[in-house]
Amino acid sequence: MPQRILIVGAGIAGLASALSISKELTPYVPDLTITVFERHDILSTSGGAINLTPVAQRHLDQLGVLAELDRLGVEGGADVDAIQFFSCRSGRSLGSIDFTHNQGQGYSGYKGRRVMRIILSVAMLAVVERTRNIDIVFGKKLLKGEETADEAILYFQDGTTAVGDLVLGCDGVHSATRTQWVAPDYPSEYTGISFLQGVVDAKTLKSRTHFRSTSMNISRHGTLLASYCDREQEQIFLAAIVQFAEELLPRFRIEAGQDWRKQHAIRKALQEEMQDRFGKSGIPCIREMINSPTDWMLYPVYQVRPGGRWHTQRAILLGDAAHAMPPRDESAAYALDDAIVFSRILARYRDEPLTEAFRAYEDLRRETVNEAFKSARRMWEKHKDMGLLEGRLREWTLPFYIRNSKEAREAAWEFDATKLSIPTPMEEQESLYSFEKDYHL
Repeated sequence: MPQRILIVGAGIAGLASALSISKELTPYVPDLTITVFERHDILSTSGGAINLTPVAQRHLDQLGVLAELDRLGVEGGADVDAIQFFSCRSGRSLGSIDFTHNQGQGYSGYKGRRVMRIILSVAMLAVVERTRNIDIVFGKKLLKGEETADEAILYFQDGTTAVGDLVLGCDGVHSATRTQWVAPDYPSEYTGISFLQGVVDAKTLKSRTHFRSTSMNISRHGTLLASYCDREQEQIFLAAIVQFAEELLPRFRIEAGQDWRKQHAIRKALQEEMQDRFGKSGIPCIREMINSPTDWMLYPVYQVRPGGRWHTQRAILLGDAAHAMPPRDESAAYALDDAIVFSRILARYRDEPLTEAFRAYEDLRRETVNEAFKSARRMWEKHKDMGLLEGRLREWTLPFYIRNSKEAREAAWEFDATKLSIPTPMEEQESLYSFEKDYHL
């Protein structure tokens, strides 16, 4: 029965895992301790606004985080009833993905929400700090991990170590837990796609915004997301999803310690890139936002190809560390799903070897994640630069795709990880025995 749990990474997956494990395991392990190690000295401020789908909001509510977001008031995010799609060329509406039923109600009471990633992190940290058996330690960059039959050991860059019964690698797409320990033959890979992100003050715009809360503006030179990210609709978050050559990345990366002239030149070059791609849009407010002074930042998108090892005897990868894929609106939900499902399995298998819990988790999650990866790859191919006819074809076919995929989206939004059927240890053993018998192992 694990009593000392070590979590590497204080992102969404790491903090959600800490909260969920505390909730599920504390009734059975009164002396449970959970320690989260974060490589940065403070919560990371990188990244922009993320979309929380109905299922993500449901899971945050179950962890006590949604109420904390609501307490933050204006900064707690903007409600999203729908993501509206438009042709950037003509301004024509191409349909919408709705987070409400016909009666205007959310799925199981939850709609969508757009919130800055740092704000979500702050809300999660506030709940963590109120949980008695969770500690978070900053400034701990993992170098390597190792394990014996009885314990796992983490080695950090500052010369310190940590010893526990179970390690969760929740340290993202460039996970040191994966590359230095669990699956070193599965490095992160650049997808060929990058985000160009910035924020515009809505009050400075003279043009009327063409969307209610969130828009995806389709172009043959990429896709531009424009979305309010606060409840008063004062800030508009912009994120261009564009094809970007890997060899160009170093030229457009702003880093700490860079000369201010260098940073200014990079931001100017990024603005010119945005103007070239979207500056002649047929939508007036898009043209105005793109041509207004904005501190653009470039974020390359990386992935971890499927098929890699997820666990050793005492360590397991969760979230992007295990299965980073091109981001979708469900990206946060997948991390929360991982945390809640694994925590429930860990509680059910608390008297079994950790490897039994790991196997049960993979049996439930591996196929789901692989299918999501394939779907994400297909979707992201559509953000690459296109010719004129290919771009027009995308505009014509998008409404049909939105309609035809509605049923699958709605089923996903109804998913509740706390109600997923978890096999008992006996059922898992019978399943494994049947598999070995069938394949003569």
